[in-house]
Amino acid sequence: MTALFLSFLLLGCADDPAADTSDASINIGTEPEQESEDCEVSVRVDAVPVEDLPNPSVGDSWTLIMYCDETVLMGPAVLRIHPADLATLEVATPTLNFVKAGTGEIQYQLGNRKADIPVTIEDAR
Repeated sequence: MTALFLSFLLLGCADDPAADTSDASINIGTEPEQESEDCEVSVRVDAVPVEDLPNPSVGDSWTLIMYCDETVLMGPAVLRIHPADLATLEVATPTLNFVKAGTGEIQYQLGNRKADIPVTIEDAR
């Protein structure tokens, strides 16, 4: 009886070759997550794509939000306008305040996604 008990005890503690964790490079039960590159990136102001907006005027503000398909992208962002004297940038939000008429380009990057948006700022109406 004792021999039978020890046999079961040893069988219960046997190493499972599929669960061998001696190799540090093995991740059991987890797959590395990969960021999908297969989405349509759009930049919107008040849920309207920037390409569908009329030209902004001096005094207007745009708070830009980047989407991947219909999902809002969040994280560290870089927002620029060239030439830089066309607008001011707010510190806490991705908002441009247009201060000068002219033609330029808005550059908006969030993670590895980037949008270059041509813009023409018109004189105040």
